[in-house]
Amino acid sequence: MAKWGVVVAIVVGCIVARRMHQAWAKRIAADSAPVPTLPLKLLNGSDRTWVIFTTRFCAQCGPVERLIKANQPETRVVTVDAEREPHLAKSFRIASAPTALLADANGNVLQRLVGAAAVTSFVQAANQAVN
Repeated sequence: MAKWGVVVAIVVGCIVARRMHQAWAKRIAADSAPVPTLPLKLLNGSDRTWVIFTTRFCAQCGPVERLIKANQPETRVVTVDAEREPHLAKSFRIASAPTALLADANGNVLQRLVGAAAVTSFVQAANQAVN
């Protein structure tokens, strides 16, 4: 009888955790508040710059960086460790890694992509628009 209680507790825990994750993901995706301009030191005079916020344990950050570099070689790509630059991550409301920001030469954020799936979708759409 105790085994069933443990099984039920695990199943209920999984359901609650999944719903909490879905609610969190919706809040992240719905974040449309204005984004400040990126510091010019990150842009280094480039016309367009991708700034990818990472963490040391982010398994998707490296592949995201390589995907952007491979598909947009004319665009500068910079990574920022959100753990080492918490003030910068906080000012851009970084809550998940990878988060990629595309900025123009003045530091205005043109695109904000949260998660590897968002970056992949953006790159695929950009490639289809070119072809």
